Amino acid sequence: MNQTAFFSMLGAPLANSRWSWGAIRPEDGAVFLRVWEDRIRAHDDAQFAQVTFNARFRGRPVSLGHRERLEQVDRVRDGAQCYLIMCRAVDTAARPRRIAWFNADEVFPGGRVVELDGEWWVEILPGVAVRSVIVRPQGMSRTLPRMDLSGP
Repeated sequence: MNQTAFFSMLGAPLANSRWSWGAIRPEDGAVFLRVWEDRIRAHDDAQFAQVTFNARFRGRPVSLGHRERLEQVDRVRDGAQCYLIMCRAVDTAARPRRIAWFNADEVFPGGRVVELDGEWWVEILPGVAVRSVIVRPQGMSRTLPRMDLSGP
């Protein structure tokens, strides 16, 4: 499954499959953020994932992906539920990076949001199965009702 389909399955379709770094689920406002597994650091007895890259974009033309990410991080800072999607880069030195792999089995709820060295970081809580965060439309159950096909 590719990431565009993955985000759609979560109910949070990407605004743009090329430059979006995350998405917001309209049903409940949950924010899903792609994060890089090599951009994790220990702080205050916990693991945090870097979610902004302000230093990289300072003094450059406006990046739609960066602007969208800042809005998503603002929502998380204001209390929106956050889930982190762990990604591995093909080449960590490449700009822009390309995703070699992402964890499609579990997402990591976000905890505290802290600012470190001019960047925002989200605490990585223990992973949960993707199926546990998929929102089903109201009235839908996990199983389909039985249908009477015997006719009139």
